[in-house]
Amino acid sequence: MIILRHNTLSAEDLFLIERIMRKVAEAPHEQHSLEYSLLNKSRGEVYGFIAGVFKRLGICQALGITISDFLDFLIDIEKGYNDNPYHSFYHAVDVAMVLNHMMVQYDMSQYITKIDLALIMIAALCHDIGHPGKNNQFEVACKTERAKKYHNLSVLECHSSALTLELIDKHHLFRHIETSSESAGVPLTEQEAKVFTIKMILATDMVCHFTLKDNISILHEKIDNLKEQMQVSEAFQNTVSIAKQERTLLPIFPEEKGPNPFNYFAENYFHTDKVPCLAHGEKVLLGGEERLMMCKILIHAADISNPCRPWPVFYQQSSLVCVEFFRQGEEELRLGLPVSPNMNPSEANPSSINVGFIDFIVQPYFEALASLFPKSKELVVQCGQNKKEWLKLSSQRLDILRNTLMPIEVALGPMCPIHHVTNAAGTVQIPDKFGKDIRNKLRRQSLKPTTTGTNWLVAVDEKKRLKLRRKSEEISLLHHRNPRSISSITKSRRKSDETSVYLNHPKMVSLSGYE
Repeated sequence: MIILRHNTLSAEDLFLIERIMRKVAEAPHEQHSLEYSLLNKSRGEVYGFIAGVFKRLGICQALGITISDFLDFLIDIEKGYNDNPYHSFYHAVDVAMVLNHMMVQYDMSQYITKIDLALIMIAALCHDIGHPGKNNQFEVACKTERAKKYHNLSVLECHSSALTLELIDKHHLFRHIETSSESAGVPLTEQEAKVFTIKMILATDMVCHFTLKDNISILHEKIDNLKEQMQVSEAFQNTVSIAKQERTLLPIFPEEKGPNPFNYFAENYFHTDKVPCLAHGEKVLLGGEERLMMCKILIHAADISNPCRPWPVFYQQSSLVCVEFFRQGEEELRLGLPVSPNMNPSEANPSSINVGFIDFIVQPYFEALASLFPKSKELVVQCGQNKKEWLKLSSQRLDILRNTLMPIEVALGPMCPIHHVTNAAGTVQIPDKFGKDIRNKLRRQSLKPTTTGTNWLVAVDEKKRLKLRRKSEEISLLHHRNPRSISSITKSRRKSDETSVYLNHPKMVSLSGYE
């Protein structure tokens, strides 16, 4: 029986929640895989679903709380979210649902403890609480009170972290964690659990993306070395194995790039930034800092996973982000601020936005993740399929584009055209070397001959190809979207429109739907 202390729900809602919770907890996992969407579900259904996931994963047991305690906390989490098109409570539960799928289906929980799993799921639910529907750059440009409070550093992530701490304290959510963690062999204090949670939320800032990606390979090396040492020790019990020299984990907020946003919380909430020590009761290879980094990597993966979801879900989520982006663009116009890239509906190109996000951000990240967790390779495959779907929606077919493009190095110049990428969470700088590598990869792909029998490319005869080419030279992609702009189409504009969705990026490109 569910009993709430801080909130009130009708008996009908409580009955619905409990019924769905039991159904989800006992159902085969495949029943709620990545094509499952909660957007059309009622509040009670969403509560029941998340409670069922937590029950199945043993989250409440790990924290030493009841389902009633968790539901009370969950209701307050929902109250903390604003009614944004994308950054709403539904996004939070969606990220938690993806994390659940990755942990169960791809064995991504094998290197973390039950306590770690509980904390990452709490962080997932809270990571965007209080999100205003505008990004960090908007907060800084408008000099909001939030931006001033957090010194322009990971403003929204800090805001969500502060609200999360308030709710944890209100519900005394970690009041039993010292006892439960001690019995699990991972002793940590209530304060250490809060530090662990806040550091994961801060890691969802997109500025951390490339460092997190690099740390995947570093953790992979560490895990392989540890496994090798264990095998040697088991085979030769009296032999001391010599540890290989390993790379150290990279800080996601390096000192040379400025202050760490966690400093605000260290000064105002904590007297330590300590994280749980090496587990001794569970069979876990990694120490506390390494497990924390693994959790940061996984929560970020879930947060940007939309391009790895089945096409209907991905397309729906992308549409919601575009609505949120356009609202920000309208607000920037009203305030007399420069409109952020791709937040103007008359200029935005959803196809190029999404293809660029896949090529430069999502696919490389999940390829690195799949090297550590091979079962997740299907996410990379789905990502590639979704890219093809976006290419279909562009005004020109890829086979036609390949025949009309100027050489890529001429079109792009010596540098990758995207030096920064802006998405719903903010701006991330793409390292020059990484950008060049991706550019070269795309160049190789564009030079590959179109194979016959490929079901997503339709062969056309020469006469039809020439007709379509003339059409592409006369009418740009943006003219298709805005007929009034025909008189302003310049020669350089037509040239850029002929160069495929990869070449249509401005210097700053907003990427939709992923945070």
